[in-house]
Amino acid sequence: MSNPLISVVVPITRYELELPEALHSILQQTYQNLEVILVDNHATAGSRTVAKQWQEKSPNSIRIVTEETRGACSARNRGILESRGEFVALLDSDDRMKPDRLEKQLNMFLCDNSTSLVGSWFDSISPDGLSVVDKDNKPSIPRWGKMLFRGEPRWDSDPFYEPLTSTFFFKKSDAQKIGMFDEKFNPIWQEDTDFSFRLYEVGAVRIVSESLVDYRIHNASDGIRRIFDPGVIVNHDVLFSKLRDRYFKRESKDSRARFESLRSRWLRESGVKLMYYKEGLEIGKVMVKRAFRGDPFDIKNIETVIRTALPQKFHPKAFGVSVNLEVKLPGFVTHEWAQRLFSLD
Repeated sequence: MSNPLISVVVPITRYELELPEALHSILQQTYQNLEVILVDNHATAGSRTVAKQWQEKSPNSIRIVTEETRGACSARNRGILESRGEFVALLDSDDRMKPDRLEKQLNMFLCDNSTSLVGSWFDSISPDGLSVVDKDNKPSIPRWGKMLFRGEPRWDSDPFYEPLTSTFFFKKSDAQKIGMFDEKFNPIWQEDTDFSFRLYEVGAVRIVSESLVDYRIHNASDGIRRIFDPGVIVNHDVLFSKLRDRYFKRESKDSRARFESLRSRWLRESGVKLMYYKEGLEIGKVMVKRAFRGDPFDIKNIETVIRTALPQKFHPKAFGVSVNLEVKLPGFVTHEWAQRLFSLD
C-alpha cells in the first residue's frame, strides 16, 4: 500500500512456525489502511522462507527489509525508519493481534492529542497457540517507578503503566523525537521499558482496557533463560545509569535515598540470580552484601544476607525456581564487574 496510515513492524529471527499466525492476524484486521514491515535480523532459513512466501502472496501489503546489527533495538529501529505510516504498531513474530486491535488503538490515540503511546491488555496463550493460559493481563506500574517517583505531582495523578511490547502503538515522529530504541540495550532486555518510559516523558501513555494481543508463552527452559540471562543484569545497569543521569539530584537527600533503595533492590535481585550458577556463587554474595550496605534496614536485604551465610541449601531462590545452572557465565562476570554495577558516581 503506497500511503498507509499504520505500519506494523515485525522483527524476524526465528519462530517460523508461529510467524504465519502473526501475519494472518495482521492482514485480517478490521482496519485495513496498513502495511507490514518484516525486519530480517539474522533470521533462520525457515523464517526467511515463510516471510518470502507471505510477501509474494501479499506484495502490496508486506515488505521485507534487512538489519545486519543483531538485536531487538536495531531491528525495530530499522522497521520504524522504513515505515511509511504516520503510526507504528509493534508485534513480535510469535504473537498475534486480535482482529480489532489497530482500529481500537488508533481511535484511542486520535481522541487525545497529548497521547504518545497506546498499549492494551493481553492474553497469554500456550506454546501451540490453541489455548488461553491467562486472560486479560493488565499493564502494571513498575516497582522502580514507584520507588523513584512516588509523591511527584504527575506520577501521583498519571503514573506510568508499562505495556507489553507487542501492544505498542505510537507515532513515527514521536519515536524519532525521543531518539528511537536505544541500541545500548541490544540484543534484548529492558529496551522496551526504556523506550516506553521515554515516550511517557513526552506525552501520555494510554491503555485500551481490553485484550488486543495474544502473547505466546514458551517452554520452561525459555522461561529460565529469560530470568537468569546475565544480559538482564547488564541491561538493568544500563537502565539504572540512564535514570540516574536524568533524575538523580546529588544535593537532595530524598533523591539519594530513592536511588539507594533502587540500587539496593536491583543488586540483591541480581546477586540472587547469579548464585544459581556454580561459578557465580561468590560473585552473587558480593552483590548481596553491597545491597545490604546500601539499605541495611530493608527486611529482604537482612533475610538474604543471613541466608547466604548459611549452607547453600538455605540460600534464597529467585521467582520460586529451584535449579542449579551448570552453564558457564560469560567472561565479563567478575568480582570487579559486580563492584561497578549500579553506580551513583
